[in-house]
Amino acid sequence: MNNPAQLVGEDAVTSVVAPSDFPAAEEIELLWRIGLFSLDDERALRRLWRVLKGQTDDYLDMVLGMVAAYPALATTLAATCRENLGDSMDGSATVRPLFRKWLLETCLTPRDPSWLKRLYSLYSNPSSERPMQAISAKLPGFRYLITLSFPLVATLRSLLVGADLAHQEIERMQFAFLKAILLQVALLSKLYVKEEVW
Repeated sequence: MNNPAQLVGEDAVTSVVAPSDFPAAEEIELLWRIGLFSLDDERALRRLWRVLKGQTDDYLDMVLGMVAAYPALATTLAATCRENLGDSMDGSATVRPLFRKWLLETCLTPRDPSWLKRLYSLYSNPSSERPMQAISAKLPGFRYLITLSFPLVATLRSLLVGADLAHQEIERMQFAFLKAILLQVALLSKLYVKEEVW
């Protein structure tokens, strides 16, 4: 598993940004503008939730099936779930509600990523009993966050096609979902990179 901001030397861990330092609202808004996220995207995400809210288990099963096809990814994410949730990635009672909550918040409150704020607070104020190195070891490798962005969007296509939506509407929902996920990855990256680089 990757540790955030792997640097040469003894200062590697201390160079990681302070996790409690969640990006300011102005920074987040700027990222939305740069990512061309619009009111149309917000509407598309709300429509996406209406389609997916009864299919979140099916969507999670598809995602887990994709993850299982890559042993390195499956091992990394299973270890992350075990360390953070005391659980495995087998679609158990803990993973499913968390996935559903992430999907709901991504679709209905994309500009207020409360799940990310909770994650930042989880990693804030590391004590001597919880050094930053131990905390950072629980995060999945950053490379996986980036590479999973598109598959998360592509995987849901079959669920949208099955809902009898027009091709243009499916594309609009997928683009909006991808924009929201990429913003989340951009915000998560602050837990991985040196402060002056982010």
